[in-house]
Amino acid sequence: MISHIISFILKIIFNVIFFTCKWEIMNDDLLNKNKNKPLLICIWHSRLIFFPRFFKYIKYPVWGISSTHKDSEILARVLKSWGINLIKGSSTRGWINVIKQMSKLFKEENATIIVTADGPKGPRKVAKEGSIKLAKKHNVPIVAASAISSSYWELPSWDQTKIPKPFSTIYVKFDEHYFNNDQINSKNISKYIDDNQNQLTKEIDKNI
Repeated sequence: MISHIISFILKIIFNVIFFTCKWEIMNDDLLNKNKNKPLLICIWHSRLIFFPRFFKYIKYPVWGISSTHKDSEILARVLKSWGINLIKGSSTRGWINVIKQMSKLFKEENATIIVTADGPKGPRKVAKEGSIKLAKKHNVPIVAASAISSSYWELPSWDQTKIPKPFSTIYVKFDEHYFNNDQINSKNISKYIDDNQNQLTKEIDKNI
């Protein structure tokens, strides 16, 4: 009961904040080009809160991964209220279900899955290979994305989560190119994602 109340309060707070914000979006044409294909979008955990609301803003259906831990249910309810479809599990708990569900979605024409490449517990800005290797196995395009707001709060968490302040401008940027199987192999997969994700984040952060 208490967790439901917290979720409700958070939903109101976030909805008010995002309602006052402006959006600046770069390279989102990649989404339109990929409407009839499966796609994996990689972000850093610290920028997580921007993207569910962004996809609600542009009315673009996506899937995300939510831990089975009780504390995760608080945020999961907020994400569901924004229209995000959730796969239950993580790299530490329920991972078999995650693999099954992602493999199933990767066979659908218009399934877009967004993952926090360094989640759920870090290390910060170091990509885990699981979801990326699975996308590679199914020959699914992978694209990096990042976001930041002109003014934000930073939480004292392992990932230094960014929360936009009211009336700020939120900048969202997608990498100009997909990662493909020729670029990614089993030996360099994590470093390749790290390098591209960090470069994209560095570019987007120039807006603040």
